[in-house]
Amino acid sequence: MALDSPPLEDAAARRRVSVLILTGRTKAAVVFCKDVDSFPRSPLNGSVFALALTAAAVLATWILRPYLEPDTFTLFIVGVWLSAWYYGRAGGFTAAAASAVAILYFFLRQDAGLSTMLTRLGTFVAMAALITWVTAAWRESRRLLAATLSSIGDAVVATDREGRVTFLNPVAETLTGWPRKEARGRPAAEILKLLDEKTREPIENPLTRVLRERAVAVQERAALISRNGAETPVEHCASPVRDESAGVRGAILVFRDIGKRRQLEEQATHAEKMDAVGRLAGGVAGDFNNVLTVITGFAELLRTEVPASGPLRRFVDEIIFAGERAAALTRHLLTFSRGSTAQPRVLDLGSLAGNMGPMLQRLLGQNIELILLASSGMGLVKADASQIEQAIVNLATNARDAMPDGGKVVIEIAGVDLEDGPGSKNLGLNPGPYMMMAISDTGVGMDAETRSHLFEPFFTTKPPGKGSGLGLATVYGAVKQSEGAVTVYSQPGCGAIFEIYLPRVQDAVAGPARKGSGKGSETILLVDDEEGVRKLVLAVLKSNGYDVLEAGNGAMALAAFEKNAHKIDMVLTDVVMPQMTGFELGRELTARTPGLKVLYMSGYRDNEIRGEGEAPRAFLHKPFTPDALLTKVREVLDAA
Repeated sequence: MALDSPPLEDAAARRRVSVLILTGRTKAAVVFCKDVDSFPRSPLNGSVFALALTAAAVLATWILRPYLEPDTFTLFIVGVWLSAWYYGRAGGFTAAAASAVAILYFFLRQDAGLSTMLTRLGTFVAMAALITWVTAAWRESRRLLAATLSSIGDAVVATDREGRVTFLNPVAETLTGWPRKEARGRPAAEILKLLDEKTREPIENPLTRVLRERAVAVQERAALISRNGAETPVEHCASPVRDESAGVRGAILVFRDIGKRRQLEEQATHAEKMDAVGRLAGGVAGDFNNVLTVITGFAELLRTEVPASGPLRRFVDEIIFAGERAAALTRHLLTFSRGSTAQPRVLDLGSLAGNMGPMLQRLLGQNIELILLASSGMGLVKADASQIEQAIVNLATNARDAMPDGGKVVIEIAGVDLEDGPGSKNLGLNPGPYMMMAISDTGVGMDAETRSHLFEPFFTTKPPGKGSGLGLATVYGAVKQSEGAVTVYSQPGCGAIFEIYLPRVQDAVAGPARKGSGKGSETILLVDDEEGVRKLVLAVLKSNGYDVLEAGNGAMALAAFEKNAHKIDMVLTDVVMPQMTGFELGRELTARTPGLKVLYMSGYRDNEIRGEGEAPRAFLHKPFTPDALLTKVREVLDAA
């Protein structure tokens, strides 16, 4: 008797089974086909299935009894085997018990000898029990293997020795687009179509190569073309399947979708590049602040010497104005490089946006019209001015890119009162007064899928190399840091509207500090490695009555302090210097003279230069004006 078992399937899907029975003297074919998927795998259904097979075996044996001798119980054995295969030990033993009763009642009770009857019945029961046990164990091992292959996250495709597909797990079905039923029996090359990612030329199917070379194929990357034409980058490895005698019975291919991993790798690489660019920007900004300090400082000194009605006064004013704009640019660079923390202050949102008008128009270009509906006095918010400016610039840049053929950008600012209800809850804001800034464009618009990812870091709809994916994420972070919210309304072909809500405050806008005399007669030790900065500070301090000692680095400062410690009232030092930082110098000098007053200055932001976890008692940011320098020096000297 020969029985062909069903092909390997996963635990959730069973296919049709064909059983061919060959007997010794006579050949009889019994084909049993059933779509078992329609029957849930329950003990009750297993019992019904076993009893039905037993009844069918009784009927078939009764009809074919003359042709089955001496293998009268062959069909009952088949019924036991099928029950054990589909419903395990419970089904097999149920079929064995029912078959034993049926055999005894219908076929053995007419036998004359009791011993013969018991012998034949015992033989059948022993065979049925053995078949049930072996089949159930085989079934469980195959189900475990199939369930394991179907549960792993990688795609698995197996073939026979002729290269015909015998198994696909669910992941392979998804990636190839071929259902298991349709793929089984087809050549592997028809199911798996691979291209070289660089040359775009078809590559040899790894399963075919493994069957030919009878060796493991090294791991490679390729593009998998699915049945519907979709392309997926995959990483694959193929290996021959060998039997106990080391003969090749087939091949197996394991491959995985590396699209997400590749995207993460690209994002990590991009983040490293952005970090490097940020560090470079921070360094450039810090050095540039030193240059701006000299330019704007000497320009301020020059303005005091040029009469307001003089023909040269307007040129000096232009130099100072250009220096202020350059200082704002360095603030943006330091923000981008994470070299500055948020410095919220009360500001007039309408005035801030209005002052940005000329710069925004240059950014947008001549083919885009800018309409600015904002003016001072519309309302106050508490936020970091440089961050809000950067958010406006990023939104304006996005609007420009969405209108390659020109269009219109409208920036509108208005005060709104959010009441307790769906509106404020949808925004994630508490009810109360807010300032709303809306930036709209007449660009191409966005669909729902794009809007859902809009504020995610590294998400961009621009071609590779055209966008970092950080612009809108920066906007979102800046607004959230100011305890506000940002929303977007857009449809394809209808442009986009970004609305920023910031809490409205009643505090007055912080104005410039009241100018004091700034003069003094104390002795100050000035330490800075930039000669231009030293010359400016020296000129400003000496012209206002101070006695100044100069030092170009920490070592020179220690030497000068050693000689003049008795008369030095304050140390004015840069922070970022070679060999010894300003903080290290300050600690050394205050250790020698407790209570010594130290004023730190730097073109870098405080969070960058406070890496050692120490907060300076006084700090002056570069670039600074002569008045700001004198005010801060006087403030430190007069402090208790």
